[in-house]
Amino acid sequence: MNGLLQLLSDFMTDHRWLAGPAFGLIAFGESLAVIGIFIPATPILFMVGVLMGSGRVDATAVALFGMAGAIAGYWLSWRAGLQLGHRAWQAPALARHRRGIARARLFFRRWGGISLVGGRYALGPFQSMLPLVAGVARMDAHRFHRWNVLSGVLWVSLVLTPGFLVGRGIEIAGIGKAWQDEIISLLLLASCLLIVAGLMAGSIKKLFD
Repeated sequence: MNGLLQLLSDFMTDHRWLAGPAFGLIAFGESLAVIGIFIPATPILFMVGVLMGSGRVDATAVALFGMAGAIAGYWLSWRAGLQLGHRAWQAPALARHRRGIARARLFFRRWGGISLVGGRYALGPFQSMLPLVAGVARMDAHRFHRWNVLSGVLWVSLVLTPGFLVGRGIEIAGIGKAWQDEIISLLLLASCLLIVAGLMAGSIKKLFD
């Protein structure tokens, strides 16, 4: 995973004009029902934040494309829920994720529209199922769009902030590009290790449930 993140980092810094669209696609996929479950969002978001803070990509373009992608991913998932209805839960791709999907459905039932905002932080990778749940529940379009736009804007702003602050600190410290690459690589490795540790902890917990 660290190698893929490094490739993405190199691509975004070498092709600054494509950094925004690239992050927009990542945010779109991470917000798309089913697909979002499999995208390791945390290390990617941290890396992009660091690149923004260190000035190696255009922060404004990356943030705006990210917000657009996040909003579009939720919107398409909501539309799919409207079209499929309860048939959505019969998809073979969801068979191994019944528990996570049940959590998303319960979360939406409890919190309604605000779940589209809070769920991005509370449900991990299964946050991408919330707009699909909203669509299946026939959530009103105007209500959904208001919560969706708020969700996308807040999510991108907040999740990029930790990496941005780290990157900003690196830039202010006047660290050279070579050392910046080394520091970013080490931070990405640490982020990946934390994700793996979390997955292992979750697997161990399931064994004892």
